[in-house]
Amino acid sequence: MSAYVHPSAVVGDNYKPAPFTLVDAEVVIGAHVITGPFVHLRYGAHLADNVMLGDHVTVHDGAIIGALSVVGDGSVVGKRPVTNIREEHAVTMPGVVLGERCILGAGVVIGAGTVLGDGVHVGDGTVIAEGCTLGAGCVLGRGVTVEQGAHVAAGVEVGSGALVGDGASVESNLAPGQALA
Repeated sequence: MSAYVHPSAVVGDNYKPAPFTLVDAEVVIGAHVITGPFVHLRYGAHLADNVMLGDHVTVHDGAIIGALSVVGDGSVVGKRPVTNIREEHAVTMPGVVLGERCILGAGVVIGAGTVLGDGVHVGDGTVIAEGCTLGAGCVLGRGVTVEQGAHVAAGVEVGSGALVGDGASVESNLAPGQALA
């Protein structure tokens, strides 16, 4: 099967979708973007110039990925929380915003409404819940968990396997395996 690009998508110079890529309506893809196979760019996603997405990546509705950013294989950007289908009023959340030059490892999950500053590095298998903020130049090791509404200050390093609790504010480096509630 070849790729599918919705007719309303805006595609920049030199973009050639890999096999099995799906590009939904209102997506904007900058110049020189590279996507691996089985990538799904959902409604209204925006990829700036020179972005690279690995295989099996999903970029959810309204997500913005800054120039020169890299997203590793199997990552999910902008995942919406699971809601009860019986609720009368669904909660809508803004898309994820990744600054320029962000690097996400393989298998990273970033929840909706999260903002990553320029130059943030996120290690493989890290999970960042909804509504978090990571300042410019943060480095998160492998397997880090950042719970809902947490804030990590610019330039802070969070060691592999660390846990940042709900609404926590990290102002200094966390050692590997350390928890901050």
